[in-house]
Amino acid sequence: MEEATEATPLPDDVVPEILLRVPTEAVAALFRCAVTCKQWRAVVADLSFLRQHWPENAPHPSSVLGFFDSRHRDQGPPFISPGKVLGARRRSLASFLVAAAPSGGILNRAVPLAARGGLLVVRLSAGRLAGDSLHLAVCDILKGTCDVLPLLECRVSQCGCAILTREDCCSLDGQQAQTPSTGYSAFFKVLAMVAGSNDQDCNLYTFSSPEPNWSEPRKCFREAWQRDTVGLRILMGTNRAVVCRGVAYWLGSYSTYPWSPPYYFTFGVNVKTGQISLTELSIPANQLASRSFGQMLSVDAHGNLSLLQFEKEGLRLNTWTRGDHRTWLRSKVIELKPPKQVWDPVCVSILSGEKSGALFMTDAYGYVYKTDPEKGATEDVTAKIGGLCSGAVPIEIDWPALFMSRLAV
Repeated sequence: MEEATEATPLPDDVVPEILLRVPTEAVAALFRCAVTCKQWRAVVADLSFLRQHWPENAPHPSSVLGFFDSRHRDQGPPFISPGKVLGARRRSLASFLVAAAPSGGILNRAVPLAARGGLLVVRLSAGRLAGDSLHLAVCDILKGTCDVLPLLECRVSQCGCAILTREDCCSLDGQQAQTPSTGYSAFFKVLAMVAGSNDQDCNLYTFSSPEPNWSEPRKCFREAWQRDTVGLRILMGTNRAVVCRGVAYWLGSYSTYPWSPPYYFTFGVNVKTGQISLTELSIPANQLASRSFGQMLSVDAHGNLSLLQFEKEGLRLNTWTRGDHRTWLRSKVIELKPPKQVWDPVCVSILSGEKSGALFMTDAYGYVYKTDPEKGATEDVTAKIGGLCSGAVPIEIDWPALFMSRLAV
């Protein structure tokens, strides 16, 4: 009987060359390769390898745009992505939390509110009545951690959040962010916009991970508008706030008399100073047509504040961009080409990627359409995604950052 021969180990310089040949879209396969042995794990977790695998301007980008949906939340909001890059099964939020996951099913039926830089803010539903308190948690999708914030006791009829990362707060003046308090895994800041008994009873609360408690409430409309208005409100809910050049913005609206076309304004909070500003959009009310939907603030590829607006008549997607001296110009009009399937654009929500610029639109029935901003082509991707509700929160996962965080050696 022949003796078994010992396998010859691969040379160190050959292993990276083999792993670089794993298709860039096969993320799950590359992760399985990384957990095969310590040598392969060290190779895949190296930043230089990851940048080779996902080079700049590659056909397959180094991040994926997915969504945390507001439906089917029994074990936390599910993560949905086109192409199922993380495997065939739908993953819950809890499946991302490999470190210090909260116990007791606290994420069960949590509602996603906002995301930025790999951080996701969710509203917890366990415990107190929904109307007399606000209980939030910040989940780091890259590191797999979840930080539960102190309970905020206040009257809540509506709420909306913005999440600020360490980079948001450090890039303003070059100073290092403060160290998080004990019990928090990372530096972050949450801005919570909370409406009480009515839309004008609106308060801003701030929580920063280096601090133990929420800030005192700040009235949003105190001496803000020196004119008669009807229906003055800030548009809240999911995916409503954006961060642009050191300021977190929400979109608001008001009318001069009942049933008149709405005027729009931005509500801004300076990240560094906390200063509040309300600035009316210099766009005539009739230009933001009454038969339009999905008005949403965004940030364009040049870092400028923009407003996206879907116009039902003519199936157009308008982009308004803020220029110098706070003027707003219609910078782009996309004539949409509807898919072959019948769709219902009666009520449309727009979902936009943080960095990729990808645009998705959902209609009243949960159908999802991917829109090419340049060509105007509209593709029905409902079958690939499984449907989305208007409250879905888009989040972009950077593959190099995820691999380095999960495979750190």
